[in-house]
Amino acid sequence: MGSDFKVIVVGGGPIGLIVAHALHRADIDFVVLERRPAVVEEKGASLVLYPTSLRVMHQLGILESLLPLGGELKTHMSLTKDGHVFNESPRYTTLRENHGHGLVAFDRAEVVKTTYDALPDIAKEKVLTNKQLSNIETKVDGVKVTCGDGSVYHGSIVIGADGVHSKTRHLMRDIALKEDPLRDWDPEEPFTATFRLLYGSFPTPSHSGEGNDTQSSGKSVSYFSGPTRSWFFITKALPKPTSERNHYTEKDVDTVGAEFADFPLNRAVKVKDVWPNMLAVGMTDLQEGIAKHWSLGRIVLVGDSCHKLTVHMGLGYNNGVQDVVVLCNRLRAAVQGASDRNPDASTLTHVFNDYERVRKSSDCSLVADLASSGMETRLYTWYNNFYRFFSRYIVVRSVVERLALRFAFSPGLQKAQAFDYIEASEAMNGKLPWLHPMKT
Repeated sequence: MGSDFKVIVVGGGPIGLIVAHALHRADIDFVVLERRPAVVEEKGASLVLYPTSLRVMHQLGILESLLPLGGELKTHMSLTKDGHVFNESPRYTTLRENHGHGLVAFDRAEVVKTTYDALPDIAKEKVLTNKQLSNIETKVDGVKVTCGDGSVYHGSIVIGADGVHSKTRHLMRDIALKEDPLRDWDPEEPFTATFRLLYGSFPTPSHSGEGNDTQSSGKSVSYFSGPTRSWFFITKALPKPTSERNHYTEKDVDTVGAEFADFPLNRAVKVKDVWPNMLAVGMTDLQEGIAKHWSLGRIVLVGDSCHKLTVHMGLGYNNGVQDVVVLCNRLRAAVQGASDRNPDASTLTHVFNDYERVRKSSDCSLVADLASSGMETRLYTWYNNFYRFFSRYIVVRSVVERLALRFAFSPGLQKAQAFDYIEASEAMNGKLPWLHPMKT
């Protein structure tokens, strides 16, 4: 490496590992601190990758290994809880035509494993496990990070990629309020949950490529099928919105599973048919929101640590990837532009502020994606009479969906950025051009 500039990445999940790739390709030194004992853990969740992320995976040299592991979504139907199919649409085909590839559902663990395996050995050595973040100290010229095992790491900046319950975000808040107790800052839990989510994976009971939803009042089920493994996302409205973190037991999981037993996943399969064969299952509250502050001094956040979308539409991971692209493009330019390849505090503040400004602006789709995801969750759960009517009788009209995709949703995808310092061919070519072409 050409300087003493070093990044400490907190979190070795799917977004933290993308940060590792981006920094390695930018010739910036780093270390990744993952709190779990292993990089790859089976959690039962699925990640849906849009063409926006698939092209970044191609740019990083990961796509060829990753793509065969997923199931491209090809068919869609909407059902009521009694099995009545009230909508079948070509939404996935339209997205493929517009952007050069369809949406692909993956097992989260396989995305993590493939992303990690694609790192060169010299970069893999920098991904450390059993490193629970304990404290961050910021100084004029760097940061000091302490882990629960007593180990200490010194660096130039911290990138928090440690998820919705980010310890990095909490410590950043503590530092901000210690500097000025009257400072306007995000609350300790900046996101609000209106729904509870039960998610799980199981052997595929039907053909690969289904992306369905089952709708009812206050409840819904989303179903994605892959080549060998499929996933459901069961959503239930909470009694009232909350910012408090709830913890659920195995009994809670079984209770909700039983409540949804007769909900169909498609015309032939119900929740109760796959429940005995669950490979993994979990339950959490479904937070929504965008944090007011994404950085402080030499600390900056990416992914779910600074914004949280509902699972409907599968846009959370994809927005995290865009965070990494926008941030690392600017960070690399700052490092390259510094005479000693070690940008000072004021330069880093500018980089972080510009990154946040761009991501929150109309130059990107984050704000619109938050609204779209939240709306789809409420449409599927018939959150009130308006959403029920709109979902049953308006959205189902093919002309409405075509217009929404062409003039509302697809333009947001077109805005997606790619790394401006990694050369690659354009792997995703559809009817609509990317506003930020690949560096070739």
